[in-house]
Amino acid sequence: MDFWGRSRDKSLLQILLLALTLTFTANAAWAQDAEEEDEDVLSAETDEAADLDKVVVTGSRLQRETYTSISPLQIITAQGSREAGLIDSAEILQQSTASAGQQIDLSFSGFVLDNGPGASTVDLRGLGAGRTLVLLNGRRLAPSGVEGAPSAPDLNLIPGGLVQQYEVLLDGASSIYGSDAVAGVTNIIMRRDFDGFEVDVFYNQPDHDNGENYNINAAWGRNFDRGMFGIGLEYNSADEIQVQDRPWTGQCDKNHEITTNGEIRSQEIFYSDVYNMPWDECRLGLLAARVFVPTNSGSIYHTPGFSNGGWPNFSESSQYGFGVDSNGDGVADLTFRDYDLNGKPSDFERSLWPEAERLSIMAYGEYTFEGDWNNTAFFEFNYNDRDFEANSGEGQLFPNVPALNPFNLCNPDAEGGVDCGLAEDALYDNPGYRAQFQQRWVGLCAQFGIPPEGCTPEVFGLYNGPIGPVFTQPIVSVAGDRNMVETNLEQLRGVVGIKGDLPFVDWGSMNSWVYEVALSYTTSEGTSSRHGIRGDRLDYSLGWYSTTTTPCQNDVGADLASDVAPGCVPVNMFAPSLYPVGVVTGDFATQAERDYLFDSRDFTTDYTQTLFTAYANGFLFDLPGGTAMGGIGLEWREDEIKSIPDEVARDGLFFGFFSDGGATGSKWTRELFGEIELPLLAGVPLASELTFNASGRYTDDEFYGDDFTYSLKLGWRPIPSLLLRGTYGTSFRAPNVREVFLEDQTGFLNVFDPCVVPEGARDPISGGYNPDLDQRDPVVLENCIRTGVDPTALDNNGITVYSTEIARGGTTDLRAETSDSYTYGFSWEQPWFEVFDLALGVSYYKISIDDTIVEPSPGFLVNECYNDAEFDSVFCDDIIREDNGTGLYDIIQAYYINRDNATNSGWDFNLNYDQNFNIGTQAVRLGIDFAANRNEEASVTFVDDEGNVDFEDSSGNIYYPKWKANLAMRAQVSDFRFTWVINYIGSTDQLPAYVDEWDEAITGASNTCAGPPDDVFCRDYADTDDYWLHSTSLYWYGDTWTLGAGIRNVFDERPPYVDSTEYTSINRVPIGAGYDLFGRVYFLNLVWRP
Repeated sequence: MDFWGRSRDKSLLQILLLALTLTFTANAAWAQDAEEEDEDVLSAETDEAADLDKVVVTGSRLQRETYTSISPLQIITAQGSREAGLIDSAEILQQSTASAGQQIDLSFSGFVLDNGPGASTVDLRGLGAGRTLVLLNGRRLAPSGVEGAPSAPDLNLIPGGLVQQYEVLLDGASSIYGSDAVAGVTNIIMRRDFDGFEVDVFYNQPDHDNGENYNINAAWGRNFDRGMFGIGLEYNSADEIQVQDRPWTGQCDKNHEITTNGEIRSQEIFYSDVYNMPWDECRLGLLAARVFVPTNSGSIYHTPGFSNGGWPNFSESSQYGFGVDSNGDGVADLTFRDYDLNGKPSDFERSLWPEAERLSIMAYGEYTFEGDWNNTAFFEFNYNDRDFEANSGEGQLFPNVPALNPFNLCNPDAEGGVDCGLAEDALYDNPGYRAQFQQRWVGLCAQFGIPPEGCTPEVFGLYNGPIGPVFTQPIVSVAGDRNMVETNLEQLRGVVGIKGDLPFVDWGSMNSWVYEVALSYTTSEGTSSRHGIRGDRLDYSLGWYSTTTTPCQNDVGADLASDVAPGCVPVNMFAPSLYPVGVVTGDFATQAERDYLFDSRDFTTDYTQTLFTAYANGFLFDLPGGTAMGGIGLEWREDEIKSIPDEVARDGLFFGFFSDGGATGSKWTRELFGEIELPLLAGVPLASELTFNASGRYTDDEFYGDDFTYSLKLGWRPIPSLLLRGTYGTSFRAPNVREVFLEDQTGFLNVFDPCVVPEGARDPISGGYNPDLDQRDPVVLENCIRTGVDPTALDNNGITVYSTEIARGGTTDLRAETSDSYTYGFSWEQPWFEVFDLALGVSYYKISIDDTIVEPSPGFLVNECYNDAEFDSVFCDDIIREDNGTGLYDIIQAYYINRDNATNSGWDFNLNYDQNFNIGTQAVRLGIDFAANRNEEASVTFVDDEGNVDFEDSSGNIYYPKWKANLAMRAQVSDFRFTWVINYIGSTDQLPAYVDEWDEAITGASNTCAGPPDDVFCRDYADTDDYWLHSTSLYWYGDTWTLGAGIRNVFDERPPYVDSTEYTSINRVPIGAGYDLFGRVYFLNLVWRP
């Protein structure tokens, strides 16, 4: 096993050893009789809990006298997090060393997400947010969100300023907490220590433009003889950060390639070198302000006042391997950069981090009645209201326009229309074009005995002659089209219950039993609204429902929505206002057109969870090591979802936008569980302590039957300072409401089609299929034929990757997941010196899940279908092609399936150092907290019907870095505390299977290298270097006031760059991988506790 990894991994240890060396040096010079100070934060263990009468540690339901746990547990205090400049729960948990995989945060506002826009989730071990159980005060937190079917709790609803600490259980815990606790448990513990009135203000001011954030909370509480009551209110407001507001995203999206000699390049060379188009560093993106015409020209581009052919105000860009230069000045008549959305205002004005606002109220209380039972009634109340607004940028609008449309550019009878066959012929008559054509193809002509002066377009039969009216496809971008989304999410959670003693259980050693009965009810309602262009209205206004292609007429009997016809106006898709060269995003010529075409897409999602729990625990019997403890309980849970789209969302009526059928359904789960802890030995040689813990849970799911899970844990202290521990547990996760009830939810992705005739198999002159040039696998060709597609005739102009609608949805044809979880390790506290405390913990973990429920990627389905040597893949049924004669993809049904296995393993390291000493008469307390994770495996396995094993290990890529670490160093003098925090993400490499081949840009797949002999080869690059983020603060803790100030990302460290075709990114910046997007941020914290 490559335990320590490469030499660069040792940099983690170097900084730790440096800090320790400095501390020990100070220890030798200074006195050691400092007064005791309060323990600080981010510690894996805490001594403060030892003062409690009875505590419950995350990972066990047994009440105990001390805050100890056999299970690996990481504790993150809210105080320590705010001293590092963090108050947001999602950010805190996603940056913990236990988090892995792609973390969903607000930077994903332009994507289709499980929980809908505006949600943030936590993913422990990289096994998915749906396998990470989130608790609030030890009780399950219900999923919430909007659109589709939310499947995980939204951390953006947590009032971070009212949190006391986060306890992260680092092994599977289904036997303790039930389904979803496969990868671990995050227990968010809210504050309950309010005594009187207090106000807390936390303000963030970025060093760069925009993104101000402030958090204000006020709380009041009171303890009295037989109970307590507290209430807190928090308001959080975050301003939008646009893509242009940060230097690392405020550039256009560029290539990011590496050469064979290690040079990083971004300059696009194909279009400048081959087409002679002026070009900057930006990569080619989505092109608009153009019109596709059904001739050899393809797309023609808006060139106001000029045409190199016969299209008024439009010109051809390139043909037959050269950029059109009609005036012979050596520069192409136009450049694609003037028509590219990449790097234009609509791109830069997108939300990097959207605007958000949240109001939260929480209350708690309890009252103990008189009597031996000490019956205590208690309640918890949480209300959250979150608003969110994001701009994902305008995309393309590309409707087909009927041939006889009165505005059609290629309708000779339309005002300003022309015969596009003759218009293209005018290009061929252009002397500059003819000279270029001759120069480009003179060699080929010579092979056929054609003299240079005869090497002309007519020799190759390119002239069209008159073709009459033909359909066209304007490709434009319209301001305000489908780019803005607004959501509101309200969640109400109430817990009521009673707890107390069971004095009648007093039979020798079996005593001190306590009970708790609680009912938890959570309901959330989410709404979303997005404005955009209705595709059905656009078709109606263009005349597609008329036998004479008359706009706003339906004489073919088409079944249209009731709101399509009213208010219809003919829409001119060729108005100059839609084709602003250089700006690209335009608008319709009249307000009437805009008013008719635009509509809103609205969604309402209600999620309700009801949870009843009854539990009792206490002492059982005496053993040599102490008194055994045990507990038993039951739990009943019902989840119900009603996610209702309006007609626009349900039927996908927005042009080119996904449909969402929502979800409706409910399911119940019934469970019985028990736990026992046996102190086998204590205080004997080689067994200062030997404790065994076992727990079990019987689960009965309404749809997926029953199962039994269990966990076994052993803790052994051969000497008091050393704890050796090991755990083994099984888990059961039935499909959740999303995986069962989600109706079709569609979106668009670029998908490779192996049945399309590739460019390499097309004759360079005729453009037709040439079997001698076809390098596709015969197995692929045979599977295309078997599924009804002719791979020698399916033509898409050589384009094999194109936008395809993808349908995702739930199904009852799934199996429940089962898993095994192993951990073993040790924790050690140095026993020799009283002058300092040093604790070290190391744990190995491995979680293996069978029958994992996943949404298959379209690429997986295509590969499994067309590369199947047995020609009988069941996945071919999920690929549906158009029946309109093209044979291209219509929709790919990527419904949930069971894959064979997912496994994640690695090591957790924790170190805590504290020391008190004096500098003269001044007491000083130093502290170091270090946590690190070493990822060893993050694999998925699938075995196909022929027994072929598809194994992929993602460990070491950008979402599963080999190393991840957090280091906090503190120095406290009197009432002042100085903190320096370092967050580290190790270097990452692309998986070998995803590394592109070396190539060149002129004829190959590269973009920045010309290739030998004058240049080198290159390929897309997405490896990243070590990433260090430094934060610091200085706090003063007074009796009434607390004042803190600090800097997050002290050195304004930018995130790494990757090629955007390799990972999910915004202008080369990867998102969801733990890198800081904000840059340097100054923060101020003021607390008043009168």
